[in-house]
Amino acid sequence: MGFLRRSENAKPDYTALQLQTSVSILPIPIVWGRNKIAPNLIWYANFQAVPGGSGKGIGGKGGLFGGGAAAGADYTYTADLIMALCEGPIAGAGLIWKDLSIYAALELGLGIENGTTPQAVWPYLAAIYPYNALAYQGTAYAWGAGYNLGDSASIGNHNFEIVGIFAGTGVNGTDADPAIVINDFLTNAQYGCGFNPASIDSTTLFGPGGDASVQTYCRAMGYAFSPALVSQEQASSTLTRWLQILTIAAVWSGGLLKFIPYGDTQISQGDQQTVSQELSIPVPIPVSSGETLPAVVTVSAPAQFVSDGGVVYAASPQPGVAPYAFTFIGANIPSVAGQYGMSVAGSYIFGPADQGKPVIITYTTAAAATYAPNLTPVYNLTDSDFIDERGNKDPVQVERADVFSLPTIQRVEVLARDNQYAAIPVEARDQSQIEIFGPRVGSTIQAHEICDEYIMGPLVAQTILQRELYVRTKFTFKLSWEYCLLDPMDIVTITDANLGLSNYPVRIIQIEEDDKGLLAFTCEELVSGISTPAYYPSASLGGFQPNWGVPAVPVNTPLVVQPPLGMTGGVAQVWVGASGINAGGASQWGGANVYVSIDDITYSQVAVLTAPLRQGFLTASLAAAAGWDSVNILAVNLAESGGTLSGTSQSAAQSGATLSIVDNEFLAYESATLVSSNAYQLTGLSRGQGGSTPTAHSSGAPFARIDGAVIRYNLPANFAGQTLYFKLQSFNIFGGGAEDLSTCAVYTFTAPAPPVTHPIAAQLATGFALDLGQASAAPTVSDDFGQVSADPVVDAIDLGAITVTVTHSIAAQLLSGTPLDLGLITGAVSVSDDFGSTNDAVVDVINLGTAP
Repeated sequence: MGFLRRSENAKPDYTALQLQTSVSILPIPIVWGRNKIAPNLIWYANFQAVPGGSGKGIGGKGGLFGGGAAAGADYTYTADLIMALCEGPIAGAGLIWKDLSIYAALELGLGIENGTTPQAVWPYLAAIYPYNALAYQGTAYAWGAGYNLGDSASIGNHNFEIVGIFAGTGVNGTDADPAIVINDFLTNAQYGCGFNPASIDSTTLFGPGGDASVQTYCRAMGYAFSPALVSQEQASSTLTRWLQILTIAAVWSGGLLKFIPYGDTQISQGDQQTVSQELSIPVPIPVSSGETLPAVVTVSAPAQFVSDGGVVYAASPQPGVAPYAFTFIGANIPSVAGQYGMSVAGSYIFGPADQGKPVIITYTTAAAATYAPNLTPVYNLTDSDFIDERGNKDPVQVERADVFSLPTIQRVEVLARDNQYAAIPVEARDQSQIEIFGPRVGSTIQAHEICDEYIMGPLVAQTILQRELYVRTKFTFKLSWEYCLLDPMDIVTITDANLGLSNYPVRIIQIEEDDKGLLAFTCEELVSGISTPAYYPSASLGGFQPNWGVPAVPVNTPLVVQPPLGMTGGVAQVWVGASGINAGGASQWGGANVYVSIDDITYSQVAVLTAPLRQGFLTASLAAAAGWDSVNILAVNLAESGGTLSGTSQSAAQSGATLSIVDNEFLAYESATLVSSNAYQLTGLSRGQGGSTPTAHSSGAPFARIDGAVIRYNLPANFAGQTLYFKLQSFNIFGGGAEDLSTCAVYTFTAPAPPVTHPIAAQLATGFALDLGQASAAPTVSDDFGQVSADPVVDAIDLGAITVTVTHSIAAQLLSGTPLDLGLITGAVSVSDDFGSTNDAVVDVINLGTAP
């Protein structure tokens, strides 16, 4: 029983927390909205090695219960720790990524402090480590007491979804309002740039609607974002990137910092826009119950959602056939493919059968606010206003970009919230320009502040592409100091007869003063509708990142059986197989570690199941029959395992090619007919395979297909007659998310009593002849089989019926019951029999019936 004992000489592999790096100068991240960041370990203590905690005592070679490493030789390590997250105060933390797995904070035993000022000390820290009792004012952090470090004594790679500052203030109800974020970034006394709030023209940032403020512009356009500053960067670089994404300019004028959107078209609140968006239905994170969650795609905030235009598959089932349309089922959760629901306006619900498939969603939305850009020209400039410093040259110089150098495809890299914040590119295309000038891809713009890959990402990419492609012309000219009140982003008109321009509107983008005191202006053409584009969706990328740590589901009642010796070559074996509940819950069952105990206390891993058992139950009773059964039908349902069955030939079935088990009878089948989902009718049955007893079976009896999913191991002789306790610890298809062994169900199995031990009886049972030598020689094999009167019968062996061959010809004729003419009495005797000597022992007794 050494495999069940702990090695007394086992030592832990680690005596301290394993860290690859220790960073003490890492900047504290700042998160607005909802985004994903990595923490930084700032304190740990109480490193502990817990023997046997990992439960990975795998036996070595030598069969099912062979010797090898002791079950308790492994250790699980724990420590108390604190991981700093970001500047506070935050609203909380959502999902947590640990290595390739996803958890909630409670699953990992972590608590979150939101980083308020003031902030209370973690009570555990104050009680156990009073000399380290710091409150970490203004810093959000995660704490863990006795945090599980696994068997490698390392913390692992963690990432936290932070519900950060101003989360939910954006127009979509999830991200942050860009105007509020920009103001906070510049003026916050704790983590901001220290900019004087009085130096910001707040009317250009904030507005109630019907104006040209940044806040109104973002609400009308549907812009909201979630910046996460995680590394050192110049504040001007950060602000420039945000303004590029939002298509906004910052202008210093009159001692105030102003923010002016490039939007050049009025948007009225309630203006409707119909969108057809192609996307791949996301795969949600499963739960430990095994129930597959529906996928939810949110295309609009409820207040802006107007109507649903339907959903169709993006791909046609075959050439010439239109894509299939989905069926709307109201607020319900779809149970089959081709259905969708909507319980909250703007949020489409899809069932598990459609997850990962590309679809096209058509819907209509309305603008949330009225944006009214100021496009009134400040001056109408003519030749009399321009300063001519170049003699015969026109004072207005024109520079026009080469159209062949302009991109026709623009990509913006965003973080996909529905795909675990994976960085993916979203793409905008101008098909008309592609057909004329060919496809040219512009430099990819990194916009990790955007976490909406469906709506905002494509809209930002489209706006940037249109400005690059259609705002091609720049004008430069000089004016005197009389025009010193002009600011960048002001609109003026140009009239120049030489250029053929008459009141041509342009936007000032740059003003410089030369050494002569003249003002040099750089302007761009004002093309209406370019900076406030219609929504042109692009197909979103698939390739969803799986959750490698998705919790595994428990097993259905497993198969644990000892087959007849006739099926194992006379060797006692135990066969084990299992499948995950609810057909494995998609990705939540990839196999199970098989643990065995003889006392239901100490368990040792002895095998690993890597394929699901095709198991189910009988949906109708099965009558008893022996041999080849061509009459009865075996009706089974395999829904619990999601298994499928196929038939074979009669000869192959009789040879056990489709070997199965019902209760304790082994049988095989010839034909398998699918009658409904996971339901089969099996016909052409070879009953009583391997010497098992063919009996009748009732509806509901367990059924399992015996194939490569079943592990077969030799059962040690000393385990015969003992009760064994089995636990099957499920893991997911990635090998992670294993169940806690202590929560796994216990399945008992008692091996049958030892086989016949009488040597002569054992030899007779084989059916093979054995020459025991001369009767006069000393016996080499003997067995008294016990006392007839005293010892109880231990083993009974049926040696078969004794067949007596009648050799007396006259007796045989009499026994046949058919008269036979033996000829004349005077003739020669043709049949005779002396029946032996009367002194001989009676060999055969034949009852000829009663004499008349």
